[in-house]
Amino acid sequence: MNTTTDVARTTSRFAVPLLGVLAAIQGSAPNIAATALVGASRGLDMVGGDQALAASMQTLAIAASVITTGLLADRIGRRRMLVIALVLGIAGQLIVAAAPSALVYVIGQSVSGIGLGAVYAAAFAYIQVLAAPGKLPSAVATFAAVSGAASVVFTFTGGMLASVDWRLAFVLVPVLSALSILAVLTLLPVVPPTVSEKRDVWGQVLLIAGMVVFLFGVSQLASSLTSPVTWGIMAAGAILLGGFVWSQTRVAHPFFPVSLFRKPLFLAALCAGFVFNFGVSASFLQLTNLWQYVLGLAPSAVALWQLPISVTSIIGAIMFGRLMTRGMSAQTSLLLGGLLSAAGFVAAALARDADTPLAFVPAGILISLGVTAAALPYGTLVLSEAPAEFYGPVTSSRTTFGQLFYSLGTALSTVVVTQLTIAGITSRLHATGMSDAAVTTALQSVGAYAKDGTHPESQVIQAATAAYRDGFGVLMIGIAVVAVVMSVVGWRLIVRANRGQVRDAA
Repeated sequence: MNTTTDVARTTSRFAVPLLGVLAAIQGSAPNIAATALVGASRGLDMVGGDQALAASMQTLAIAASVITTGLLADRIGRRRMLVIALVLGIAGQLIVAAAPSALVYVIGQSVSGIGLGAVYAAAFAYIQVLAAPGKLPSAVATFAAVSGAASVVFTFTGGMLASVDWRLAFVLVPVLSALSILAVLTLLPVVPPTVSEKRDVWGQVLLIAGMVVFLFGVSQLASSLTSPVTWGIMAAGAILLGGFVWSQTRVAHPFFPVSLFRKPLFLAALCAGFVFNFGVSASFLQLTNLWQYVLGLAPSAVALWQLPISVTSIIGAIMFGRLMTRGMSAQTSLLLGGLLSAAGFVAAALARDADTPLAFVPAGILISLGVTAAALPYGTLVLSEAPAEFYGPVTSSRTTFGQLFYSLGTALSTVVVTQLTIAGITSRLHATGMSDAAVTTALQSVGAYAKDGTHPESQVIQAATAAYRDGFGVLMIGIAVVAVVMSVVGWRLIVRANRGQVRDAA
């Protein structure tokens, strides 16, 4: 008897959409926190370091804990893990809402990250169980579409609550999570545990420590690309992660199959994940910054101009999911995703001198279609390559790698634009005959403008605007090249794996 097939046949048609809603709860939580951060910073007297830690703690907690919670899901059952994780997310968010100090706020965000990260990972892992035979791409597409649509609604609602009181914004996720517990118990089938023996603990400790340290170092790249402290932190994280990989090849009961890193299909999944997560983070952040810093749009206006891009991702998930269900291969979807997103980044570079956000919407739509096309093989390949005895940790690793690639996109794109803008301002002002001291003062005034909106003199703001537009254009072209390269590499890996399978069958 095929248990997975039997479960899929008897499952409610609302089960996969529910998984998308669960993913949206996790996906919207950091967005809501970012919207409420200004109010929380003022209310709790956060200084710069506290604010940076408060902004990144949930992401760090997710990346560090999600593989371990995936293993726990295999041990206790995935539905039970979902309920526990939702309760943990409720507790964390309520701690944040009631936080009397910055320290308690950060603790609440870490608890939220562990709980909500486990929610997303368990929901994603459920797709394989619920998908009808031959319909995995369609199920992944439904998951992505519902997740995208619900995230927009939840994020918008959280933003409205934050405008009333920042503490009120952190009540939304607990309410949604409480309702989701009832839905999980009603709609999702019980999947029995698949792991009973002990698994390596020290390797998990090394992974958690390595991810926290490395991602913290990556977050510091946004401040300085050359700081030895930043690179030292990243090196320490890399050493810890290397220790994790080494440990899994030496222990009797590893918790993660590091041999996957030698398998072409898993490596292709990581290429797809890079195109998706790096592209989303860099495009979302840099388009938002350009619209606010250069075009002077208010945050509410930025949110409205982002709607066509968000809607496109939902439509794209449904469209590409149907195409893959009808026979479009994973390598075609990945290659198409890289080319479409690259075309979007080039279009954004060409529109850099425009004075209306409308000029950037076609570029955003192309990028959205491209990263969505890459996201589907990212999900389906990870699910298909996860061994049964390591199903939870491997499917959860999708979230870990996603957080890593997303953080790299945020940090590196910020560094590139910042450094190119500084260089452009300096060269333009020197060309007018301005002295080094005056240029230094001008750069400080530009920094003050970015921080609190205080306008520098006309000559300086014109130079800064032109330099920022050029830096944005160079960044977009660079990301376009990276997207094409990663998609081609992933395409070649899938082709190689398929040829190997044909040879083995022969």
